Amino acid sequence: MYKLIACDIDGTLLRSDGSTSPRTIKAIRLAQACGAKVSIATGRRIISAMPVIDAFRMVHPAVVHCGAVVLQPGSESILMAQQIPRDTALHVCHIAENCRVDVTVFESVYKGRALYVTPFAISDCAQPLWPRTLPECREVATYDEACTSDPVQLCIQGNIDAVDRFLDKMDADFSNQVSFFDYGVLEDGFRVVDVFAAGVHKWMGVSFLADMWHIRPSETIAFGDSLNDEELIAHAGLGVAMGNSPDELKELADLVAPTNDEDGVAVVIESLARRGLLGHEDSKSCGEPSEEGTL
Repeated sequence: MYKLIACDIDGTLLRSDGSTSPRTIKAIRLAQACGAKVSIATGRRIISAMPVIDAFRMVHPAVVHCGAVVLQPGSESILMAQQIPRDTALHVCHIAENCRVDVTVFESVYKGRALYVTPFAISDCAQPLWPRTLPECREVATYDEACTSDPVQLCIQGNIDAVDRFLDKMDADFSNQVSFFDYGVLEDGFRVVDVFAAGVHKWMGVSFLADMWHIRPSETIAFGDSLNDEELIAHAGLGVAMGNSPDELKELADLVAPTNDEDGVAVVIESLARRGLLGHEDSKSCGEPSEEGTL
């Protein structure tokens, strides 16, 4: 029986145009009716994850910031946070400055939600990547002003060669002190890397929830479509890669679902519900899916 479902947002729960599918919304509610706990596991930060959580009416804690933070929707209280020590964050910021790349500092989740950015980054980094959070940006003159406490995340952005230099330096000096995810080159030609505390990944946040609910890893399902879902897919009892995932993720997965535009999450949930594999032992009584799906 699968008792916990963890879903990525972009490219997984949402369609490629960012819209929600009525069928997927119904499937999430079906899983909840069966008694399964359904959680978000996303690289988004709190404020950009909340509209999706609300749209799917999810009530269980959500994993955000790529696993660095677990919060309770509604109260938005923080259940767990792994933050970058201030001294380490400052060192990373100064390395980035020397490599001529820009840094956006995500403030400590216990202090607030502001983003601290340099004058260049406030227009060229924060605005296109986080349009919803632009009003929260705070322009600062130095990174000491940005890192007033332990930040939860740093976002590095610059041209390809500059970010390469930054990553080389990070490998040399910080291999055991931080973790990072390289998003590669975006459409605007910039390369983006997120930096987190050591050991942070989505499975860390999901396993926190599983431990809290006394759920075994074998009783979890994880859906994802990106390389920042690797640990999530690899460690879940049923790791599901979306059909729109890169080949590397599909090779790790136990199952490849249809794409996000084909309601892949709903197809899998509907199939498992029909087979009585979600939630409690009496999950067959939880109701039938509104649309048929096959695996």
